[in-house]
Amino acid sequence: MLSIPQYLDFAYTGKTKEICSFFLELLQRKNEVLYLHSQQVANYSASVAAKLGLSRKEIGIIRTAALMHDIGLLSVPNSILNKFPYLSTRELAQYKRHCIAGCSMLENMEEFSGIIDLIRSHHEKWDGTGYPKRLKGVNIPLGARIIAVADYYDSVINPCATQWQKSHQEALQELLSAMGTAFDPEIVKAFIEAIVPGNTIKPIPVLNKMGPREKTKTAAAALSSVATKVAETSEIKDYE
Repeated sequence: MLSIPQYLDFAYTGKTKEICSFFLELLQRKNEVLYLHSQQVANYSASVAAKLGLSRKEIGIIRTAALMHDIGLLSVPNSILNKFPYLSTRELAQYKRHCIAGCSMLENMEEFSGIIDLIRSHHEKWDGTGYPKRLKGVNIPLGARIIAVADYYDSVINPCATQWQKSHQEALQELLSAMGTAFDPEIVKAFIEAIVPGNTIKPIPVLNKMGPREKTKTAAAALSSVATKVAETSEIKDYE
């Protein structure tokens, strides 16, 4: 895992580095899993951005936004975080406010103007059913679409409460099933290419009304195209 300063793309002028470190320390004191989650999401997001061939500057902005994307959860009690995603209507409403809360913490700091929209929009969905603004499709900032996929994957692989934990294969299955609805299909493909070695993708059983053979065959076909692209583009572009 990378150390905190390696994620920060902003110039070390003023108090930018100190502010980032301050918020991350607060996250760590509040919830160690949430703190590690922020670092993992930043790592995944940078890998996906590189896979998409974005510039070094864009990758830096996205990974810094990913590192800070959940600072709004400082306003949410741990009792709610430990129950997520199984929350009451009132608890869910409080949880959803963390996107706006995170933006409010940084909105008056010029150094962070480039990541405000990404933090605000990382729970928007491709089909327009997300929050807080119900943005749809390409109206969602690219960086936020990347963070959304990375955030979901790590939140189910390493949840705050172990009873909600899912396996790597289950997480991939859910990402594939949510392509075109919750997540940008191209981002999901890039994410899988970035984190799954080309020759080790396993067929994932699809939970639907098809028979056992059809389930495995359909899931294998869904991943086959991804595996082929990985084999053809085995080297991630050097964004340095």
